[in-house]
Amino acid sequence: MPPPRDSLSAGAGTRLFTRPFLLLCMAMVLGYANHWMLTPVIPLYVHAQGGSAFVAGVALLAFALPSVAVRPFVGMLADRWNAAAVLAVGLSMLVFGSLMLLLPVLVMLFAGNVVRGLGWAGLNTGGYTVLATAAPAQRRGEAAGYYSSATSGASMLFPAVGLWLLEQPGGYQNAFACSAVLTLIGLPVALVLTRLNRAMHAAAKVTADTAAAGLIDRGVLIATGLNLCSTLAMPAVIAFLPLYARSLGVAHVGFFYVIAGIIHIVVRPVLGKWSDAMGRGPAVAMGLGAQLAGLLQILLADGLTLILAGGAFVAIGSAMISSTTTALAMDLANPRSRGQAMATFSISFQIGAGVGAIISGALADLVGLRGMYAGSIVITLLGMGLLAASWRLLPRPPTQSRGPT
Repeated sequence: MPPPRDSLSAGAGTRLFTRPFLLLCMAMVLGYANHWMLTPVIPLYVHAQGGSAFVAGVALLAFALPSVAVRPFVGMLADRWNAAAVLAVGLSMLVFGSLMLLLPVLVMLFAGNVVRGLGWAGLNTGGYTVLATAAPAQRRGEAAGYYSSATSGASMLFPAVGLWLLEQPGGYQNAFACSAVLTLIGLPVALVLTRLNRAMHAAAKVTADTAAAGLIDRGVLIATGLNLCSTLAMPAVIAFLPLYARSLGVAHVGFFYVIAGIIHIVVRPVLGKWSDAMGRGPAVAMGLGAQLAGLLQILLADGLTLILAGGAFVAIGSAMISSTTTALAMDLANPRSRGQAMATFSISFQIGAGVGAIISGALADLVGLRGMYAGSIVITLLGMGLLAASWRLLPRPPTQSRGPT
């Protein structure tokens, strides 16, 4: 008996904007709203409670470490149970962790962030696994583009919302409560996804061989490594570009974030669609080439124009690589262990951001800010080397014609 048209197995067709895909994007926006609303608020809250910047860093680390550490186990759970249910549990833990922050005791900030970190692992692992199931095979790059545009939109909007709430009566309590309420709204959406996911999961049980494959899915390591080479280089631009501009006596560099936001939200689906048409290898090569060109322009810059142009190239390259490697991970994932595969792949984002920031800061101290960008260029070149070495292993673009959206 064929599955219902709106079950998650709709990914086997060619329609992209199915009910499961739209519900997934909605749930992810509401989950990401929780994280990005609280990210700038937490350091300010620690300071208001009399804590130092180091304590604020430890509080953020209390969120990040559990998210990375448990993700492989959460991937196994998504395979054995229900990926959409894992997403729903992740949202629930984000709600509960945010409510813990309402207790005006500093220790509850750390405990709440640990719970939120566990929820973040469930949200992202479940979300990527559902995406891998719901996206049509011929349109995975495009699907990844829209999916990441939704989450990028949340990352651009909700930090400002969180800071605005601090200025209203209630201050920090407002921000904590609002972050919990927004995520709570996403729970019914995730529960509908859970129901739609049951038919698919019943038809794709994890076999004993798959279960014994280990916590890390080696099949997606190429996609993970390529994405990591992009994300490791990004903190030099995202975090350190204002400092670099100040060292050059350049003002108004904040325009970069507006340009990057437009590219990541509006252009990413188009770039993902290109990756479906041209193939994953050429698309990643284009992305790495754009990132390399942008970093070179920033390295050689002596004014605002070249800095902004370089930043735009880096943003385009990052958007192309992110969408394409996400689609590549879906291509390479074993259908019976998508949870493990997407958990392995998704770690590259968090490791890249964290380790990349440490590398960029260390290089800036050792060889200066221009040397830091030279180091980012080396990382990008390593990505090109990995791409060349794995070129023959990459899937070719599908030849099937597309149906209506």
